[in-house]
Amino acid sequence: MKLYYPSNSLLHYMHGFSKILTFGLIFSMLPLFMDRVSSLLIMLLICLALLMYIRPPRQRWLLLIPGLVLAASMSLSYFFADMGGEVYVRVDLGYWIFQISSGNIQSALILILRMLIWCILFFLILFTTSDEDVVIGLKTFGLPEFVTLSAALTLRYWSMMIFDVKTVMDAQYVRGVNFRSGSLWTRSKQFASVLVPVLFVFLKRFRTTSYALTLRGVGRANKRTYYYSPKLTALDKRMIGLGAIILVAWFIVRSIYEL
Repeated sequence: MKLYYPSNSLLHYMHGFSKILTFGLIFSMLPLFMDRVSSLLIMLLICLALLMYIRPPRQRWLLLIPGLVLAASMSLSYFFADMGGEVYVRVDLGYWIFQISSGNIQSALILILRMLIWCILFFLILFTTSDEDVVIGLKTFGLPEFVTLSAALTLRYWSMMIFDVKTVMDAQYVRGVNFRSGSLWTRSKQFASVLVPVLFVFLKRFRTTSYALTLRGVGRANKRTYYYSPKLTALDKRMIGLGAIILVAWFIVRSIYEL
C-alpha cells in the first residue's frame, strides 16, 4: 500500500518543495509556540479540515491510530513528574511518584495535540505527493544526493514492507495459521512466524536494490540529471507566502495577547 494516492485537490497540484516548506517546516513550527490547549485544539481542527479536504481513503485514516497511541504513551511520562497545579491523585511508588494534577493533565494534552498535528501535517505531505516528487522537493532545498536517495528508499521500502507483510500473512493464513483467535501469547507466537519470511524477502530486495543503484551509477562524481523536473507555479508561491504570513501573524498575536 502506497501512502500517496492521486486526486484533484489543490494540494496534489503543489510542488513537493512548497509542501515540504509549508507543511513540513512553517506550519510544523507553530505548535512549538502554542502553550495553550485551546490554541492547539483550533490548529488540530484546521489540520483535520485539510485532511478531510483531500479525501483520503479509509485505510489512510487508520494510520492516525498508531500516532494517537504513541502520543498517549509518551504523555504518560508527565504523570511521573511534578508539573505544578492542583494535585488530584498522588501515589508513592518508591523510586517514582505517580501524580495527577492540573499541570500534569495540561502538559500531557499539549504533547498529545502537538504530536497529532505533526502526524496530520506529515500525512498531508505523503498522501498528496508521490515518492519522486518528494525527492525532487528535497533536492530543491539543495540537499546532497545521498540524503534525497535515503529519503526515496525509506518511502519506497515503507510501502513495500506493508505489502510484503500482508502477502506473508495471507500465505500463512492459507496454510492454516489463524491470527485472529487464541490468547494474546498464542497470537504473538503466530505473528512471530511472519518475521522470518519477511526478513528473507527484504534481504532479497536489498540485494536487488544494491544492483540497481550500482547500474545507475549512484555515487559517481559527475552530477546526475533528471528527465522529470517540475517548476514552482503561482499556486506554490501563494501557498508559501500564505504560510509565512500566518507564521508572522501568530507571533504578533502571541506577543500582544501573551498566548
